[in-house]
Amino acid sequence: MSVEVSVDSAKKNLEDILAKLSPGETATLISPDGRPMAVLVPINSSENVIKEIDWDAEWQTLAREIDSAWKSEKSALEILAEMRR
Repeated sequence: MSVEVSVDSAKKNLEDILAKLSPGETATLISPDGRPMAVLVPINSSENVIKEIDWDAEWQTLAREIDSAWKSEKSALEILAEMRR
């Protein structure tokens, strides 16, 4: 997501603007005539810390969801082998 900020506002409130941005968000600086001038991308967010993701657990959860929704009598591996022939 991106927020638009006037250059004048950025001059006065740059630290507050950067502190409010979440990881992945940007702030586009808008000139007085309404044109984009620059994009601010915070390297670190003082309030929001990116949590470490346990990818093994995420993949296991996804595998269980796919397994419970699987409707074919053949396994995904069998279907893939047939497609490769």
